[in-house]
Amino acid sequence: MSYFGAWRKEFESQDPGNPYYEFKKYPEPTVCPVCKATYREGRWTWDKAEEDGYNEAVCPACRRIQDKYPGGILRVEGSYFTERKDEIMNLIRNEEENAKNLRPLQRIMEIEEDDEGITIKVTYPTLARRLGEALYKAHKGILDFSYNEGEKFVRVLWRRDMEDKER
Repeated sequence: MSYFGAWRKEFESQDPGNPYYEFKKYPEPTVCPVCKATYREGRWTWDKAEEDGYNEAVCPACRRIQDKYPGGILRVEGSYFTERKDEIMNLIRNEEENAKNLRPLQRIMEIEEDDEGITIKVTYPTLARRLGEALYKAHKGILDFSYNEGEKFVRVLWRRDMEDKER
């Protein structure tokens, strides 16, 4: 067995919390019929499949979205958000676009708004964390992460009120 094979098996036993991680390779090229991402050279990309006769398979991100099974949740709240909603939403969308360009499986699934703020469901925990950290870096406030032991899921809370001083 190669070193890579031993590592992959070891990693599989340490990653029980992500039901969408696949320990297989798709035939190349494979195109997701939903988002048009292409599986090539062992990873999903936004490169277009130029060959005829490509394979089709729904990518892990599209399956998560279809199943309504987020990998992370970002909650944004406070009067500061209410006052600067457009600016904050632009930051969130730009961060998602940057992440998605590098890693096509990291996407915003859904944004729900209520009287106190917004809840953003994402496909991967790293994206929820990235969005929260970008908000904190640009606007300060309070940033809190909550992980469930043994799961590949994170809840991120970012909050700031207008009366809060720069933290």
